[in-house]
Amino acid sequence: MLRLLLCCAKHNINNVMGDKIADKSLLVTRFAPSPSGYLHLGHAYSALFADRVARRAGGKLLIRIEDIDRERCQPKFEKAIVSDLAWLGLSWEEPIRRQSEHIEEYKDQLEKLTNMGLIYPCFCTRKDIKNELKKINGAPHDEYLNKIGFVYPGTCKALNPVSVRQQISSGFPYALRLDMKKAIRLVLGEHRNLCWLDQEEGLQRAIPDKFGDVVLARKNVPTSY
Repeated sequence: MLRLLLCCAKHNINNVMGDKIADKSLLVTRFAPSPSGYLHLGHAYSALFADRVARRAGGKLLIRIEDIDRERCQPKFEKAIVSDLAWLGLSWEEPIRRQSEHIEEYKDQLEKLTNMGLIYPCFCTRKDIKNELKKINGAPHDEYLNKIGFVYPGTCKALNPVSVRQQISSGFPYALRLDMKKAIRLVLGEHRNLCWLDQEEGLQRAIPDKFGDVVLARKNVPTSY
């Protein structure tokens, strides 16, 4: 049944895309599944779309295996995913990239960002963050938070360096967050907007710091999704 649905997805993608890809210059797309389970219809649709866009532009498709969760990711799932993608008729650049094989690269980049003062350790749990937001914004926002999640309020950004070192040395779990405002000033100066051209919707603008200081890595894993 799943493969029957996948065949329908292939047909629908071809119909939807039509001849919208006019630029035949080299274009690279990627599909990045996590091998914590088998390929499902949504994954397959995304992979097919990325493949068709690359092919029609004379570009290439990359496969990146997001296997940083060593507890949930299993070789049997990766093998099944690759098999299903081949069955769908996809072709991609070799070798397939596996995130777990590039841990040292991520450590090096985190060290560079640390030296630039762009990341900081955060010891807050999800519960801590929600409680902090309740104190700041009040109870009426609970329903809103349940619908869209929450934006980290920067609780650990101003922690005393001595306190930070003590908590890290004690083995307390933490995440490494990007100081978004500092990063934006460094990359964009006073212009906060990032812009890109969407083939369907035209010029799009985003304000990165709207969503707070994102997590780049965690204590035992030097990368995040």
